[in-house]
Formats: sequence, structure tokens, C-alpha cells
Amino acid sequence: PRPRVEGQACAPIFSNTRAMALGEIRPFMPTEGDDSLTRGGVRERWRGVSIGGWLLLEPGPAKALFSSFLRPDGKEATCEWELMEILRERDAMHALHTHRNSYIGLEDFRRIRSMGLNAVRIPFGYWVVDGPMPLGLDPYEGPALEYLDRAVAWAEQCGLQVLLDLHGCPGGESAEAPCGRRQRPPSLWHWRCWQFVETLRVLRVVATRYRHCSAVTGMAVCNEPSPEVPQDVLCRFYDQAVTEIREAGMSADRVTVVLPVFQRSVDKFACAWEKQTGGKYTGTCFEVHWYHCFENEWHGRTFAQHLRAVQEHTNELHKHPIVVGEWSLALGFGAQPGKLSKDDMRAVFAHAQLAAYQEASHGWFFWTWNDQQGIDWDWRRSFDEGYFSLNEDLLKLPELPPAKQDIVHEDPLESVFDMPASDPRVRLGDTIYLRAFNGRYLDVEGTKVRARFGDRGKWQQFVLCPCEPTAVDDDFLLRDGDVACLLAHNGNFLGVHGERVDASIQHINSQCAFVVHIEASAEVRHRSHIFLQSLETSKFLAPNESESRSKEEIVARWGDRGRWQRLVVEKPLSTVVTPRRPRRRSSFSIPGVSSPAPRQSIEGDGTPRSLRRRRSSLGSAGRAPAPRAAAEAEAAADSPAQCCGAATSEARADMEDSACRVVRRRRSSVAARAPPITPRRLIGAAADDDSSSGGSGSSSTAHLPCELTATPRRPRRSISSMVGVNQPDASAPATVAHASVPVQPVACKRRRSSKGPAPELTGLPTPTRRRN
Repeated sequence: PRPRVEGQACAPIFSNTRAMALGEIRPFMPTEGDDSLTRGGVRERWRGVSIGGWLLLEPGPAKALFSSFLRPDGKEATCEWELMEILRERDAMHALHTHRNSYIGLEDFRRIRSMGLNAVRIPFGYWVVDGPMPLGLDPYEGPALEYLDRAVAWAEQCGLQVLLDLHGCPGGESAEAPCGRRQRPPSLWHWRCWQFVETLRVLRVVATRYRHCSAVTGMAVCNEPSPEVPQDVLCRFYDQAVTEIREAGMSADRVTVVLPVFQRSVDKFACAWEKQTGGKYTGTCFEVHWYHCFENEWHGRTFAQHLRAVQEHTNELHKHPIVVGEWSLALGFGAQPGKLSKDDMRAVFAHAQLAAYQEASHGWFFWTWNDQQGIDWDWRRSFDEGYFSLNEDLLKLPELPPAKQDIVHEDPLESVFDMPASDPRVRLGDTIYLRAFNGRYLDVEGTKVRARFGDRGKWQQFVLCPCEPTAVDDDFLLRDGDVACLLAHNGNFLGVHGERVDASIQHINSQCAFVVHIEASAEVRHRSHIFLQSLETSKFLAPNESESRSKEEIVARWGDRGRWQRLVVEKPLSTVVTPRRPRRRSSFSIPGVSSPAPRQSIEGDGTPRSLRRRRSSLGSAGRAPAPRAAAEAEAAADSPAQCCGAATSEARADMEDSACRVVRRRRSSVAARAPPITPRRLIGAAADDDSSSGGSGSSSTAHLPCELTATPRRPRRSISSMVGVNQPDASAPATVAHASVPVQPVACKRRRSSKGPAPELTGLPTPTRRRN
């Protein structure tokens, strides 16, 4: 039996709702509470948080329950359906009742209100209202309307608005876990499995029960309906759902009916909805869920590209009545730290989303209040760590630097948060990283070539090598149609053996030669989109995404170019050490590979170019630029992009300044609760402190945006032992976000090695000397 609910008096719980006429439903009677739900007689937009994992169990918010009862194979259940089967089999339903009674309480609602929020979104399954389906095939436990009653009463008492969210419909609105049951393979579920008539009746029961509750200001008719549901079918269901809720007594001026638009174009769905209803309804809005961490489309984006997406979302919010029903701080694999640390990136990302979503006509809800899988999903922890500051004036982020209309040039926003390559052009002999469409970099372990990690290191480094030493331009630039080889860190070349790709070839031949195809450009640049076509098989390289067991492996099995085959070329920092280069071998000449054009293979001093050391991307002091490079620089100076460079630089500086303020605000709020700790990487802040105490620091460093200062990195021992390495000059100025701001030369301490003692760390207040 269900435990008796203590505290607020609730309406009777109906054991058999189906057998009861709708006229017999007694509405829930609200209690006296806070009247701060309105401002000047107008109800505020929702600014709230979802209470996920309470009345519809999901592995993230309810991880403690899922991890306590494992499947026979030792793994956690993936949805509430599986967990209920386990609990019933082990006669442990008491664990569910304990979870429902202890997961959320009145103090949580009071804390939500004290954080500056004004609403809660309560997801629940149909079984909470109706119990299991009549045939007895559902393992769910219900009805349990007393918990919804309790939440509504707490909201009334604390002055919070409530959005009742039917998160799981009879039959399921998709084959995924958020509706209560995850079905695999997904083909087991069909959109006709969704029982629309039963869903409408559940909505009517809930609307009738809470029609007199002033705290209930929203009703969501479903959650994340599958894109497989035909658009006209979904519109007809929404039309009937709005009618049922209105006829049950929830008026349009008091309760908003929320219509989810999931994995669909909001513009197209809005047109279909207008065609279906003719604009006869008021008090409705669309619901979108904007996550930046699911699907390969998001994993392949950089941090700047994530901010661009937020900018696009802002424009969409101005077109339609929308509530952002779910969002989080999680980012895809491609959003790696550059000038900002992970924590600072999270602060800027949180601020950018808050600034954007406040433009929504009906507000937003964060997912979720309590989540044990990470701070990116947990509002309580994120708020305590200073990522949200709703009680203060929200800093309005300036307009982002204008994006280029083509993909030839890099987005100027990239240089705000990432270390730009000193020379964006890619040359033969350069060390590069290759990022796949899913945001993971190609890596080599042993001889296996896979795409597994979202960060870059030694395993992800490749050196571009010419297939023919004579087929090289004077400038070594890699152009569209060139043939090149990729030298891995293990000293072998990437090669194709049928469809399999590995790094086991020691001598260059046609198996390790790849034709470089560039997207919308004539030459390869930093972050250019390229396709690698095997010269041996004419197939394109890509992760084996279609095979779930081996989707990390790189294969060459496609004869055409598409999204899966697209690779992003990235250049490392100028201080990154490259793998060794191969010696010239007689096998460099590949039968059947012709040079693009006759080219001079001997330098003016008689040195063969194939043996000449690769020129540094930073150039050499005192060396005159090549005639071709000088001509390109002169042409770039007269280009339209250069003419508008001043405006772009100003917008970029504004963005950097705003990002600094966001980071400083978060750090100051955290420092108020804990003793301040000065990280070693904050070079600008340390230099400022040094100058203020009478040190030798320049006064100009006081204006250095220290939060965007590059972090000195200690080189890895295994890489530094490679031959042919140009070590960075210790006296060179540190890389910072504002290149125009003069800074003191900073040298990073290195490990002691056979080359001599480590250089001292300058530019910082010197603590007690310690051995490294």
C-alpha cells in the first residue's frame, strides 16, 4: 500500500478513475499562500527549474535509486519501466515509496524561491493520475495524485507558479526514456502506439482537479513527441488537448497550454498549427528543449559555435510565443578549453543562455533541480558555485562579432575564446589535428586509428608529409587536390587496407596517400573542412558511425562526400612539439601519382627541399617575406574583410570584456563563501598585484583581462624527447587575449631534464623556492 501523506489536506485519491464520471471529480482546494506571483497585476514570465526524477523516474536525477537496484547483467536500468520490473520482481516497492516521500520537500520549494526563481515544472507520468493501463501490462505504480497535491500546496505557500507537465503519455509519445519506457530497437515503437484518446482523458482529469489553484499557471500536454509522429496528426491532437483543458475549467487568461515542438522546425510547425486552428486559441505557447550536448551535430561544435547557436535561438524567440522548457550547461566534445578554463566556459555559457532565454515570451525552466550525474545538470550545485546570479542585474552580453558569410575565413569569435594559430594557413610539414563530425579527434594507439576523445594530445598529432618530394610548391601550402600522407606519433603512416584504416605503414606508398578535397576553398587553413580520399581505393575516410560496436573506428568505405566524411583541420599552438619527420626514402616516388605541375626541387643554395627543415609558422626574425606571401598580404589589406576589420575588432573586444565581467562576478561570489585562492595561471592578476606592491611590473598590466590569459602549459616528457624540435623562446611574450596590451615576458617553469636547470618563473610574485 502507498504511504499516507502527512501535512496538507489533499483531495481524495481515486483508485479507479476510469470508472468514475468526470462530474464526480472533486477539485483540489488551494491553501492560503504568497501573493507574489504577480507584478502589478500581470503574471511574471516563468523563471524556474524542473523537478525531474520525482514522479517520473530518470537515471540522472534518480541515480541513487537506479544504482541500488541493478539488472541481472549488473547494469543500471535505463528507464522507469525497467526499474519497476526489477522492484516488483524483488518485492522492493517500498524503495519507490521512500523515494517519492523524501526526494523533494517544502524546504526545497522555499530555497527555489530564495534563489530568485518564480516557478517549478513538475513532470509526471500518466500512471500518477490513472494507475497502470487496464490490461495490467504496465509495471508502473499508481495512482499517486497526493504527491501532485502536495507540490501544488507547497508552491501556493512559497509563492511559486506551477507548470504541470504530462511527461509520459499512455502508450508513450516516443521510444525514449523520458516518456517512461525506453524501447530498443526503436522500431518496436510506432507512433500509432501513442493512445491519444487516453491521453486526452488524463489531461481532462488533471485540469479539472487543479482548475481553482492560482499557482497552476501552465499545463503541458505531452513531452518530446517523436518526430516520427506526422505533423498534421500532432496538430490535431494539440487542437483537441487545448479544447479539453479549456472545457475542464482552466481559462486562457490564467493557464497557458504548452505545446511541445521537439526536433522540428518551429517556423514550419507554427504554420501548420495556424492552418489547423485558424488562430482561434489564445493562452498557448510552443515549448522547445535546447540542449548543446546531444547528437553529433553538437559534439562537432567549438565553444564559439555554441555561442553562435545561442544567438540564433535568441532570434527564434522573437518570432513565436515560446517557453524554453529544458536546458542545461552541458557542452559537446568539441567545446574544449582555450583561453578560458572549463569552469569559466561554464560561467560564460550559463550567462549567455540566461541573457538569451529571458527574451522568451513565456520564460524558461532549467533541467533539473537535483541531478547526480554532474553539475551541468544540477541547478542547486550550479547556483552554489556562482554560475547563476538571478538576484543581481543580469549583464547583457553585447552583440557577438559578425560571422563571416563564407567558411573560408574563421569566425572572429573563435579568437575570443581560443588560441588562434599564428599562421592560419596549413603547409606540408605542419603538425595538425583532425576533428571528425562527432567532435572527437582522430587518434592512434598502437596501430589502431580511431576517434574517441574530445581533447587533443600526442596521440592526436599528425604531420603532413608530401608523397613526392619534388611535388612541393615553394610555400609548402596544402591546396585542393593535393596528395599528402599523414605521419602518426608512432612513426608510421596512416594507410588503407581494404576498408580498414591503421597506422602500420613504414614506407610511403599508394596505400598511405590521400587526396585532399577542401570545402569551398582553394587552400587548407586552420579549421577548414576537408575530405580525405584514399588514392588506393578512392574511398573517403570517416568514423564507422553506422556500426554501434565499432563506431569509434576509422574506415574508408564511402564513395561520396557527406556530413560523416567531413573533417576539420586544426593547427596546434606554436609551442606544441611535433612528432619526428621521416627521412627521405627511395620509396617516396609512387607509381601512378603525377605531380600537379613541374616544380623546382632544389633550393637556391643547392639544398634539396625535401631535406630542408620546415619553416616555422611564426617566421624568423629579420627574414624578408616571400614574394608570394607579400602579394597575398597586400591583396588582403585591400579586401572588404580588412576594411570592416576595425568594427569586428571592436565587437570582439566588447565580447572579451563582457566575458571577463561574467567570470569576475562568479569568482567574487564564490570567494565570498570560501577563502580566495590565486591560481598560478592568472598571470595578469598576479602581475597587477606585483605592480601594486612596488614590484617591477608595468602599470599597463592592470588592465589585462586576466580571465582570458593563456595558461602556460608544461611540455610532456615523451614529446620533448623527439628530434627536430624548435623550443619556444623563454623571453617571448605570453599569448593573451588582447595582443595590443603590453605584458611582461613570462617564462613557464619546466621540468628538470638533461638539458640543464629549469628557467625561473618571471612576472609573478616569487614564493618560497621549491624543487619542481
